[in-house]
Amino acid sequence: MTRHQRKNKKQPVGPSCLSPSEKKCSFCGKDAKLRCSRCKLVWYCCREHQKADWKAHKVFCDDQFQADQHTLHKRKFDSIIKTYKLDSEQKSEEIAEFLTCGTEKVTPLQFSEKFGTTVEEAVVFLEWIKVGVKFKEQSIDKAKEAGLG
Repeated sequence: MTRHQRKNKKQPVGPSCLSPSEKKCSFCGKDAKLRCSRCKLVWYCCREHQKADWKAHKVFCDDQFQADQHTLHKRKFDSIIKTYKLDSEQKSEEIAEFLTCGTEKVTPLQFSEKFGTTVEEAVVFLEWIKVGVKFKEQSIDKAKEAGLG
């Protein structure tokens, strides 16, 4: 590539430069009809520009996808809590005892049978419990490091 070609080469516009509601190509800024099928936030005028922009867009796209998945799972968790009234003090204590009294890992099937959820709902619930426990452990560790615990 010559110096002239490098100088005149179009630079990617990037998702931070355009509003997601604007249907402009993230690569060149022209009107766009194609949207990233994964994050659904970035537009392209042609497949070639989408492919050319993928290396730069991939990190943004992965972050958006993970955030969306987190939000969907959190909504599902909140719905399970509400549907089965698992946020009462009595249910909370019952769940805590059920999850901590044995030496074996609680399976989604065991949880669903005990609390009347579907197995799929039990999977979501138990995953969120793990997230909460991990967060609490990390918070305690940070407090100890700071001399607070």
